[in-house]
Amino acid sequence: MRAMNGATFGARYDAIISEPRMRALYGASGYFNTGYWPAGVTKLVDACDRLVDEIASVIPSDAQTMVDVGCGLGAGTRRIADRFPAALVVGLNLSLWQLAQVKARGVGALVTDAARQALASDAIDAVTAIESPQHFDTRAHFFAEAHRVLRPGGVLTLSDMLFINEETIGAWMLPPANRITTLADYTRTLADAGFVDINVRDATDICWRPYCAAMRGVFAGHEDSLRAIEESLSFYLLASARKADIPRISASMQNEVVSSSEPHHGVSG
Repeated sequence: MRAMNGATFGARYDAIISEPRMRALYGASGYFNTGYWPAGVTKLVDACDRLVDEIASVIPSDAQTMVDVGCGLGAGTRRIADRFPAALVVGLNLSLWQLAQVKARGVGALVTDAARQALASDAIDAVTAIESPQHFDTRAHFFAEAHRVLRPGGVLTLSDMLFINEETIGAWMLPPANRITTLADYTRTLADAGFVDINVRDATDICWRPYCAAMRGVFAGHEDSLRAIEESLSFYLLASARKADIPRISASMQNEVVSSSEPHHGVSG
């Protein structure tokens, strides 16, 4: 199956977000995520807040520029902006309708492809992506772009889903070239993009399973379909990685570089 163009994908995804049962699940929260459900969290919107907090927890407190790639309706982007009030935070998406919701929440928005970002190189302190990389064409291209736009020392932090059965969830949402099935392959793909300090962890039991339980509350009578959806996922993961700092050159090495670059006026005999 060929990956569809961005406008078509955006329109179909907008329709899913707007579906009445999905709206009953999320209300007017501006979220469309599974959430993070530690002990004591029982409501989906609270879990979605906790997921954003978990992803943002690795971003340095002095970060000044951030982009949220595949930002959805902007509730997560807004929460990141509130967590870093001195920073410029911008949501990136292909859907103009979704970006309008982001702007309505008082957050900057930019229409751009995750795999071909309209951003300068070495310009961003943190890149976030909350349950969006599974849709990108491809993760490898997105990771390469994230690495390009990050400043040295900048952080990529995200959540993602790896599926066993794409047809169950909707193969049109998951480009075939984007298929990754194991955490080891995910780690390797980040490393191939140039990232260091890579941390990929399985969060299936604290994110995906409680979310599927919450879905049962609004999809009563569809147990077989819900069970198939729950079992279609191999891993829900949380990942973070860093763009390496530019190596510092010691004073002695600087002297060697300077002296070796100076012209030599030898005398021949």
